[in-house]
Amino acid sequence: MFSLVTCKTAAHAEDSLSGDAPPSNRQSFNEFVEEWNPFCSKMYWEDGIRVDSPQKNIRIKVGGRLQVDGGYVGADDSLEDAFPGLIGGQGGIRRLRVSLLAKFYDRVDFKIEADFSDVPTLTDAYLDIERIPFVGHFRFGHTKEPFSLEELTSSNNITFMERSLPTAAFAPGRNIGMELYNTAFNQRLTWTAGGFWDVGSLTRGTNPKDALSNATGFNLTARLTGLPWYAENGRKLVHIGFGYSHKLRTDHQIEFVTRPESNLVNSDLVDTGKFAADDVDLIDYELAFVHGPFSLQGEFYQDFTSESQNHYFWGYYLHLSYILTGETRPYDTSEGIFTRLKPRNDFNPLKRQWGWGAWELALRHSYVDLNDGSVDGGKENNFTAGLNWYLNSNVRLMFNYIHARVENRASPELEDGYANIVQSRFQIFF
Repeated sequence: MFSLVTCKTAAHAEDSLSGDAPPSNRQSFNEFVEEWNPFCSKMYWEDGIRVDSPQKNIRIKVGGRLQVDGGYVGADDSLEDAFPGLIGGQGGIRRLRVSLLAKFYDRVDFKIEADFSDVPTLTDAYLDIERIPFVGHFRFGHTKEPFSLEELTSSNNITFMERSLPTAAFAPGRNIGMELYNTAFNQRLTWTAGGFWDVGSLTRGTNPKDALSNATGFNLTARLTGLPWYAENGRKLVHIGFGYSHKLRTDHQIEFVTRPESNLVNSDLVDTGKFAADDVDLIDYELAFVHGPFSLQGEFYQDFTSESQNHYFWGYYLHLSYILTGETRPYDTSEGIFTRLKPRNDFNPLKRQWGWGAWELALRHSYVDLNDGSVDGGKENNFTAGLNWYLNSNVRLMFNYIHARVENRASPELEDGYANIVQSRFQIFF
């Protein structure tokens, strides 16, 4: 970790070291400047570039992430006929993000993050006010709605390269809104509730005011999680959660769509297309179990839409993982999500007793059904195998094999087809 003290009057302070105000007890120049100069700040590296004010009442962190994907997509004749150009090698930058986080007097947090992998897009831009008496914490801005364990877990920390079929299809994602959140019972319970304008992504040139005026609906979303079992600082736990979102559609239409758990595929293999809907009710049930290096995680989604004709869609995923090197998936009790895995021994072949980092094996089954009544968006059934190599807490290599089977889609017409996808990712973040 490097450290640098910067001051507007550093030169004057340095002169005073040998003159008017010598440091007591032979203090270092940095220590002396911090004590005597109110304009001093300390810059250092700790999982990102950090800048602290002298009293540490203002703290800033600059971070980022880079994810580069590559792989090959194969498919049978039925799927290739329905989606021409599907087969072949693919690759590119999945995410390229830069973020700035600031904390003021341990009461106010600010975050802004943008993605430059394709069209410049504002991902996060919000303000947090913490520890409000009798309320908890308040957040306002462009942020993820409080729905789904997998969706709320950062893409840096999810077990597979992409989130599961039903999560991508149903979870609301990021929108502009406000929410209250807090914990209870020594962080064994978390709750979040808020209201959001359905604006989607904010790309370059999008004015937030225009985005609000063009919102396609308004969502009321809430999430509740609990830890009925939590032992050995998280090496053993059971997580349960419940999410609910009521979507009021001002444009009187909705669409559910998902790719086959691969961003290398440009086609949405199941897609309802836009259809009439005034209200949508989303329900999500979460379950996770951790016992040392073994973990299990799953969610079940239900979607109810209402208009002249009601529709019901649903889906689920279940995945297992085992960390061969003995680490445990870290869990954040303040948010009810999984966080960054830190290997016991970083990969470093230059040391005499060098470690191999952390290795993880994972399997997932996911399913989504987007057929009901007059809507025939298709059904998809995926099996995914994954291997993750954590070189250290900031660098990871990922390998996924996906077998995706699609059935009963009306447009393009597809009775039954399958794809085999082999993909890998290099990821670095701080």
